[in-house]
Amino acid sequence: MILGFAHPAIVVEDLDRAVEFYCHAFGFRELSEEFSWRDFPEIDAALGLHDSAVRVRMLAGHNCFLELFQFEKPEATGPAPQQLKAHEVGIRHISFFVDDIEAEYHRLIALGASPLGTPQKSKGIPAVYLRDPEGNIVELAEVIHPAEDLRQLPGVNKLQGEDSGI
Repeated sequence: MILGFAHPAIVVEDLDRAVEFYCHAFGFRELSEEFSWRDFPEIDAALGLHDSAVRVRMLAGHNCFLELFQFEKPEATGPAPQQLKAHEVGIRHISFFVDDIEAEYHRLIALGASPLGTPQKSKGIPAVYLRDPEGNIVELAEVIHPAEDLRQLPGVNKLQGEDSGI
């Protein structure tokens, strides 16, 4: 039985910078101490890697978790996130609902995000894409349909002003 969506994971070049950005930009907090491994064949077997060395942090947000990885080994061989545009195949962005897209857009830029576009509010979804300091695409969007309001999801009481205990 599937219990639910657990978390997205982002591989970054600078774990400390990424943690700082996501905590300040989106209100995440560190869920646990940093975890790392080196020479751990069981994890390598699960990941389909060999001889990996990694630092990991798990963050808790309003209604989700976010896992950040910094691999020391093996060396990355694919394109850098900055080279991939919004239309490329694969998971290409993470999205956050906001109550004021203009204010959040400018706040994130001040925290180190780079704009890809400008906030749009007319004819469609109020949304904009930015890149985090690592080059990953982040979407900011305002809720346009009541069915998408996160406060309607079971267990999302922190958004309603209650402490969820996480």
